[in-house]
Amino acid sequence: MTPYERLMAEQWPTGKFGRDEPVQRRPLPPLPERPPERRPIRPWTPKEQAQHLADLEAALSTWQDKSEAADRKREYNRAHARQTADLRQHLRLVPPPAQDRRPGTEAA
Repeated sequence: MTPYERLMAEQWPTGKFGRDEPVQRRPLPPLPERPPERRPIRPWTPKEQAQHLADLEAALSTWQDKSEAADRKREYNRAHARQTADLRQHLRLVPPPAQDRRPGTEAA
């Protein structure tokens, strides 16, 4: 019998050719008897929250990526803004023509 025929002769083809052996598993490490004690979480006071927010804002407002890729991306965005500045100036809201207006929909 060829290996292909043996594989196809199995009820559920597993690729083990009929020698389905149990998987040898490593024993799990023992669990600790008790979970470690958790310290209670104290909510922040409004003063602490304000100080934390000020620290984050100061750190983020002065940070800038100085990599070459970031420089290229900034220059690309500046060029794109210059190219599209003219396009944005002509956009305005235009009311529909009078024949398209239905009675009762006029602006007050």
